Amino acid sequence: MLNDPKVARLFEFLIDHQKTPALEPVFAPRRDGWVSYPSIEEQLGVESDYVVRLLEDLRRLGYLHKQFHDKVLFCPACNSQDLQLVILCPKCHSAHLLRKRFLKHNNCGYVGPEENFGRGETRICPKCRDELVLLGSDYQNMGIRYGCGDCGEVVENPEEKWLCRSCGRFFGKLDVRELVLYRYEVNPAQLAKLKVERIPKARVHEFLTREGYEIQESALATGRSGAEHQIDLLATKRSGPLEHRIVVGFASAEKEVDSEEVIKLYAKAYDVDAQDTILVVSPRLSKDAQNFARHYHIKVFDAEQLNHPNVNISV
Repeated sequence: MLNDPKVARLFEFLIDHQKTPALEPVFAPRRDGWVSYPSIEEQLGVESDYVVRLLEDLRRLGYLHKQFHDKVLFCPACNSQDLQLVILCPKCHSAHLLRKRFLKHNNCGYVGPEENFGRGETRICPKCRDELVLLGSDYQNMGIRYGCGDCGEVVENPEEKWLCRSCGRFFGKLDVRELVLYRYEVNPAQLAKLKVERIPKARVHEFLTREGYEIQESALATGRSGAEHQIDLLATKRSGPLEHRIVVGFASAEKEVDSEEVIKLYAKAYDVDAQDTILVVSPRLSKDAQNFARHYHIKVFDAEQLNHPNVNISV
């Protein structure tokens, strides 16, 4: 999977946009899914379902972190997000509910909005006209309730439904569909590895494959000396009885790659009878290493060169 050219392009995109907070999703209902990552789809020229699977694969491999982005509620009939939560009277199902603070007169049992008992300091029961003085003794604060403007019912917990403003249908609270959207961020610990190894390796792999070579990664090859060598990339092209081999190595250092890496790679290539040798370094070769590379006819690229989409790799 990591050798797929599309994955290499995605890695390039991630590195170029590493200061961007995240790869953010959008809600995009379709036959094969619900989520889209437009920036990646445009970059790779692929469908949404491919990108969703790809991002999850890269998360499992540790290249990406997955984080909560949003939760989307949408209509189960037409997929519209244009929803409105409406409250209804449980008795007559009217939406004409008014939210107010209600009081109850203990003596006569009248329950009504606070405003019905007067607006000043004096409270008068509108039913029996008694004056209400002491809270708890004369009257009770019933808290916020809903009064139905059509049938007069007073309710604490009205009926709740969702109205889809696109198709006009009503749905129960649990019938509306919900979808959690996740965004992806580059794992900083893997970013350096992407720059130094994965993208350059994918570039070389892609180029040599186009040239007709069969590629082995982390290949174990036995040399003429009988020693077994681990080779980062071993490319082989056969034409009748003839075989052309290319050994590719990758080396990195904090400041400069020294000559030891060049000599070790040359020794491997010579022992396995390779006709050409490529060394990819980050950030660069030391001067001594450059001299050795020229002496051994090793083609050298730095990782930044291979990160460029138009680089030409030739041997």
